Amino acid sequence: MNKFIKLAGITMALALVLGLAGVASAATLSASITAPVTGATVTLGQAVTLTGVATGGTGTYPSYKWVFSDGTASVIGANQSVTFATVGEKTIALTVTDSNGDKASANVIVNVTNAVSQKPVISNIATSNITQTGVTITWDTDIVATSRVIYDTTSHPDITAQTAPNFGYAASTATDSNKVVSHSVTISGLNPGTKYYFRVISEG
Repeated sequence: MNKFIKLAGITMALALVLGLAGVASAATLSASITAPVTGATVTLGQAVTLTGVATGGTGTYPSYKWVFSDGTASVIGANQSVTFATVGEKTIALTVTDSNGDKASANVIVNVTNAVSQKPVISNIATSNITQTGVTITWDTDIVATSRVIYDTTSHPDITAQTAPNFGYAASTATDSNKVVSHSVTISGLNPGTKYYFRVISEG
């Protein structure tokens, strides 16, 4: 009777060990930043792509949170972007949270520098789609640049003594900050039967 009890106990213990051996332990949660790379130089005002990757952990990764050492507002999402408003060295930190609430972090350092100003050369200014109250103005630049048109019912043949942003002209379109080499701006709300003078403005 005593021998039977001892053998039964051994059998049960062995079954418990085998059961535990069949359970795979979850890999440790880890986070990494694939963009930008540490040491990268970016231009002031440039949109910087942020790409985060998580592995291991439990389940899915419901939270990717990006924070920035200069106080720029944090953003959420594995694929995001940020634009810095000041120059200098910036630390970009990513924290990933998995379904179990566990967290992992990574960070990179980038250097933000002032943009080098370039002066575009404007050519091929033309008008089209002329109506009683509107017109489309197109032009080209040799480098990518912004688009804006200033206009007036009075001619301004010399603007050297005038100041930005409108250089003496009465009106201006909003600046299209999407930098391109082929520009198109439509002006509407003009007075019928009125002569207008305009200048195109592009900034690199």
